[in-house]
Order: sequence, then C-alpha cells, then structure tokens
Amino acid sequence: MIRLILALILLLLLTNCSVDTKSGFWKNKKESKIIKKISDIRFDYDLSFNQFKENAIEYGKLSNYPKLDK
Repeated sequence: MIRLILALILLLLLTNCSVDTKSGFWKNKKESKIIKKISDIRFDYDLSFNQFKENAIEYGKLSNYPKLDK
C-alpha cells in the first residue's frame, strides 16, 4: 500500500516537472561565458571571412539596436 502511494506521489511530481529551458534548472551551468565589450571587437582588413562574420554577429548581439526578427 505504501509503495502504491509513493508511486502515485512520484508520478504526480514527475508530471508537473518542467523540461523547459527557460526555467534555468536545465541549463548547462558549466558553460563559461565570455563577456566582450563592443569596443573590443575589431573589423580590420587582416581578418579572414569567418573571423569577420563572428565579429559582426557578436557586434549585433551586443548592440542596442532594435530586434527585427520578432
């Protein structure tokens, strides 16, 4: 009888768990965050295309321009 009650309580708790990553519980906390400043991003002529593209994407993420992809 006790096993049945524990199983029902466990089932009740598991059905109410959120697998949504917005809750912050399921995020990978070991991932290191590298904080860059906009002034640190350089757009020199010596950069390869991939480096320039990464810098442009990072600049877009850090800038205060409005989001157009809503």
